[in-house]
Amino acid sequence: MEAIALLTLMFSILFLPFTTNGVSARHGISIIDQPPAVLDSSGNILLKGEYYYLKPAIPLFRLYTAAIVPGVYRNNTCWLQLAIEVFTYGITGVPVKFSPVEPTEDESIRESTDLNIKFSEELSSICGGTSVLKVGAIGDEFLSLGGAEEDRISWFKIEKASEISNNVYKLVSSSDPQVGRDVGNSTRFDGTKRLVLSDVALPFSFEPLRNGPSASK
Repeated sequence: MEAIALLTLMFSILFLPFTTNGVSARHGISIIDQPPAVLDSSGNILLKGEYYYLKPAIPLFRLYTAAIVPGVYRNNTCWLQLAIEVFTYGITGVPVKFSPVEPTEDESIRESTDLNIKFSEELSSICGGTSVLKVGAIGDEFLSLGGAEEDRISWFKIEKASEISNNVYKLVSSSDPQVGRDVGNSTRFDGTKRLVLSDVALPFSFEPLRNGPSASK
C-alpha cells in the first residue's frame, strides 16, 4: 500500500499544471526560458523599431571614436558597403534599428534571435536600394546594404561578446543555417576597414539615438 501511495504522489507531482513564460506543461510543450534581452550602452533593454548607433567597442586614442559609416562607390551603378573609420570625437555614424524575423508581441530584442538590421532610410535614396544589411553573394563575405528582410542573407543574431561587460555584443550572420559566422572587419589595400564575415568578431555596443529619425515599427 505504501508503495502504491508513493507512486500516486509522484505521478501527481509530475503532472501538476504549471506555466513558465506563459507556456503550460499540461499541453505537452517543452518549457524553455526566453533568451536574455539585449542591453544598450546605458543598460536599458534594446527595443525593436527604435534607432541605435552601432558603436565598435575597440580601444582608441583619447578624443577619438569609431563609427559605422557608408562607403559609396559609383561605376555606372550605385552600391554601398559599410566601413569602420576612426573620427575625431563627436562622429556617431548612421543609426540602425532591429526587427525580429518572426514577429512577436515582445517589444524587446533578445539574444540568439534572427533579426533584420535596417539602417536609416536616408541611405536608400543615396544608392537606390534598401537600407537592410546583408551578406554578399557566395564567395563575397563583405557586408553591404540592399538586402531583403525575408532573405536569409539578411538575417543576423546578437550574441554576448564579453563575459565581463553586459553591454558588449557581437553580430552573427544566419546566412548559413548550419554555421554562424561572426561579423568582423577586414583591412583593404587602401586602408579601409570593411565589415566582413570573420573568425574574429568585432565587438559592439548599442548607443541610444537621442535626436534623429523617428522610430518606425
